[in-house]
Amino acid sequence: MPAQNASRPAEIALPDIALHMLMNDSAPLLLDWVLHHRHVGFRRIIVHGDEANPQATALAEALAGAGLIEFRPTDRPGIAQVKARQIRAMADALTIETDRGTDFLLWLQPEDLMVVDVGTGHLADLTAQLDQFPDMLSLTVQVAGGSGECRYLDAALPDRFKRGTGGAKGPMLYSLPLRTIFRPHLAKGLQQASRPQLKPKFARGKESVTWLNGAGEDVGDRYLQKGWMATPDQPGLGFAHVMSFMAQDRESYLLRRTGSGVVLPFITPNHLSGVMQQYQRIDFNRTEMGAAVPDPQGPAARRAAFLTDLPEIAECHRKVVDEFSTRLDRLLPRQDPQAIELISAFLAGGRAPIREFDWPVPFGIPTTPPALSETDSAWAERLSRPADSSTAEGDDWVATDGEEEAKPTRPAAAETVIVEAPVWLSDLRLSGQAHGFYHSMPNYACTYVARSREHLLVSFDNLASVRENPVSREPWGYNFVRKEGWSHLGILSYVPGWFRDIDLHRYLLSLRDSGFFEQFDQVTMFGTSMGGYGAAAFASLAPGCRVAAFSPQSTLSPQLAAWDQRYPTGKQAKWDGLFADAAIESRHAAQVWLFYDPAVPHDLRHIQRFEAENVILVPLRHADHKTALVLKNGRILSSVMRDIVNGRASLTGIMNAYRVCRVLPEYVESLRARAKRTGGAERVKRIDHAVAKLRNAENY
Repeated sequence: MPAQNASRPAEIALPDIALHMLMNDSAPLLLDWVLHHRHVGFRRIIVHGDEANPQATALAEALAGAGLIEFRPTDRPGIAQVKARQIRAMADALTIETDRGTDFLLWLQPEDLMVVDVGTGHLADLTAQLDQFPDMLSLTVQVAGGSGECRYLDAALPDRFKRGTGGAKGPMLYSLPLRTIFRPHLAKGLQQASRPQLKPKFARGKESVTWLNGAGEDVGDRYLQKGWMATPDQPGLGFAHVMSFMAQDRESYLLRRTGSGVVLPFITPNHLSGVMQQYQRIDFNRTEMGAAVPDPQGPAARRAAFLTDLPEIAECHRKVVDEFSTRLDRLLPRQDPQAIELISAFLAGGRAPIREFDWPVPFGIPTTPPALSETDSAWAERLSRPADSSTAEGDDWVATDGEEEAKPTRPAAAETVIVEAPVWLSDLRLSGQAHGFYHSMPNYACTYVARSREHLLVSFDNLASVRENPVSREPWGYNFVRKEGWSHLGILSYVPGWFRDIDLHRYLLSLRDSGFFEQFDQVTMFGTSMGGYGAAAFASLAPGCRVAAFSPQSTLSPQLAAWDQRYPTGKQAKWDGLFADAAIESRHAAQVWLFYDPAVPHDLRHIQRFEAENVILVPLRHADHKTALVLKNGRILSSVMRDIVNGRASLTGIMNAYRVCRVLPEYVESLRARAKRTGGAERVKRIDHAVAKLRNAENY
């Protein structure tokens, strides 16, 4: 059964405090953290997940299932998105509690323990001591050091780390941070120091608030004017404080800042140097910290009883501990020998000279992200926009439409244009995928993000892409490729010119001649309409590649396709020279998958120009010129592309998958239009009846 709060005087009305925390590869601490705060008296604890690994999520879900916490999983997994995850979770916490009408909100870090220093150590005792709970109660944070501990151990933090900046009664040797219990309606946001950002009318004193510190002293004017720090001249200790175990043992500190999950990263020199220096800065061991509860032996006994009563949670905790305690053994074999030597010295309690942090970072493998200071601001949330596995398929294939003739628009001169960084740039700067490049030309650009040597996907823009913001856009299909962990070369087009540009040709040829394409086991080129032409036309750059072309043109050369007058700007391009005829160039590919609707005359004529044996025709009836769009809306575009890339695709499999698209609006409209032309209203009526029956049968 869930742990029970200790008895408290019945006449004390406990404040309604929602306690929020964001996991940060901290699952080994989660059980003790929850048990401690429930024992202190928190009745509502909300834990925001980090998806560090399946074991961490399973433990949080088990605790939620037992009624001990509310668990909110994240859509921003990975160490590279730690700041973005924190910003989102803090915003959600404030919104949740404001909407709920909660009296108070407290945000703690996973290594923080709130300690009540009066009575029996419970919220009821603190409430009684204060007489009336203030609008804001700011508690001083005493920081624990590593106490000389080097390796991870599954034990309560206060039992292991007993020295730091000071205890419940002091001494106060440094200016220290605060953790604040506050009324949600006072704040317009939560800041990274776990403090509320007050609304202007409260911050400027236009409306008063009662604001006390952990000693019950009025500190409103002081903290507003001199900053949110407890200082030695007014330590704010006596009634309650927070113990923060920021350092812990060296192994835990290193692992929690390096990465988790199935694939562990390669540690870069800058990252390892930064982690070791950060540890030295926060490893305070000046004086005794004291106990976290009045009965120092109580937590261990309560934990043992709890695990005995709830064996399912005990098993989840054991798996978390097993994963974390064996992670170093899985991490070290992936590292440079010099890094292994430095890590071994660090875990033995030593220091390494900065000059020794120098080793090559290999290409195409996950690495540790840049130093956290690079993402230490609010723009991290905007910059590191994730493509999580639960998003709709359409988010992976933005700018996929019917490819009408593009007419790029420009904002009016007076219009303010807000520019967000593209995802590929945030990947290069804020994740472990730091290998890549961006090459700019007047009308085209190439962006490359290295992820693996197994697969390179080369995408070509379509006319819908041309209409997008030229700065914040991604290559077509970028999020799909990103999720799969494949390397990606995106050919960006800023004009509807069908890639007929000598600068672009020269650059792509230089990549070929440098051996760029040869370093990958498999290359796949893909695109739709104009991009479909590009995927087939540039196949000769990587002989043996695979091509996936959706509703492609074979060429718009006046000599070869004068009959196609749909694209005036494309016809005006220079169609002499290299890569002019996709039907010829694509003969260098191993497979050329051509998706088309045979009822679209011009598309059919283009397809008929592809006569090589490597061509696989995929007729998608009633898709019109929107073959990629229909597959996307049917939620099968990603699976079709995945099979083509991995060499598992078959015509039969694709056609069977296409059956789910029969009830899509665009499919039905095309079917009805043709029925009306060939059979009139009666035939349309039969079509509508059949579609309705099909939708009911397939639970649409």
